[in-house]
Amino acid sequence: MAYQEILYDIWLSQRYPAGDPVPGRLLRQMRTSSAVYRADRQTLYSLGFSSAEVRPLSAKSLDQAERTAETCAKAGIEIISSRDRAYPVQFFQLEAPPVIIYCKGILPDFESELFISAVGTRRMSDAGRSNAHRLCFDLASAGAAVVSGMARGVDTVCHEGALDGGGITVAVSGCGCDVIYPPENSYLYSKIVSSGAVISEYPPQTEPFAGNFPVRNRLIAALGAATVIVEAGVGSGALITADRALALGRTVYAVPGPINSPSYKGCSLLLKRGAALCTGAEDVLSGYELAFPGKIKISRISEKKYYVGDYRDRSEPEENGNAPGLPDLPDTMLSRASELEGQDRALYELLLKKGASSPDELSAEGIDPDGAVYRLTLLEIRGYVISLPGGKYAVK
Repeated sequence: MAYQEILYDIWLSQRYPAGDPVPGRLLRQMRTSSAVYRADRQTLYSLGFSSAEVRPLSAKSLDQAERTAETCAKAGIEIISSRDRAYPVQFFQLEAPPVIIYCKGILPDFESELFISAVGTRRMSDAGRSNAHRLCFDLASAGAAVVSGMARGVDTVCHEGALDGGGITVAVSGCGCDVIYPPENSYLYSKIVSSGAVISEYPPQTEPFAGNFPVRNRLIAALGAATVIVEAGVGSGALITADRALALGRTVYAVPGPINSPSYKGCSLLLKRGAALCTGAEDVLSGYELAFPGKIKISRISEKKYYVGDYRDRSEPEENGNAPGLPDLPDTMLSRASELEGQDRALYELLLKKGASSPDELSAEGIDPDGAVYRLTLLEIRGYVISLPGGKYAVK
């Protein structure tokens, strides 16, 4: 595609916030971004656009677009326009399809592959971790491509499971596709882009602002022929993805969980409302084997030996295979530490290192004892630590 036309595409995408339907409407009526660029106000008004919708188009400079294109060229980021064959056809079903997407890695064929979206809570349980990995391992083993958001928790494990199953996985990012978020996923990021792709509608170097992720979820929902909610509380962003998928006419599956677990109440709510029950990859794939002959084969699930790979960040030095300064511990404990931030993570890792300790004993390591009591109580409520006799706490 002509470089100049790509600049116009970037320009148009930068005039409106992500998720705004106006660019899509403009392109449906005027076909190209260059035509939008050259159109005067009266022409746009005659097509039914309001003055508020037209106002952002008055900024005619292509300087910012040129800088973005140069950044992409230097970073090896592909710019894919909605006119490109490589553009995901599923996005055209959205009210607000991205004008362009940025891609790091190898973009799969969105017309010939079966994509299944799998998402869930950032604060997953051990059962949620196991379910996410095995589900996506089996989906990949059977020939499906797995789509998720590379967030902490369930999303991360879904990508790991797909890679361990020998399949393709696509991460839809809520920041620039060159920004590794969360940062501890740098090794996972490198594995994804070596066989699949990290894509984003946000320009390179865009930081992971909280408001980006709910907007991003519509893209995850659109890519999947079906969406599986692996584990989600009532307030989980995964339910936004489920809503978007339902609005697009996709099948939404939910994995059942313990009735008294807050992290599964969102899944229970979906099941009450008619979501399909997911007890394994076979439930999701049963309707697609005939539709994708040669691609999807459920029998491959039982033929492939199940295993769990190691996707910890290899850029950090390790002792005995674990994080710096930590004893030889199960991967689940170390991975749970990555779900925490700031003082919560420091406390959790200190307990991993020292074992059962009281707040006073932790204060000897530079932790404020009063603040430690408060944070340890919250960590206990969240299921990360347990209280022991003698006022001590230990990792759960």
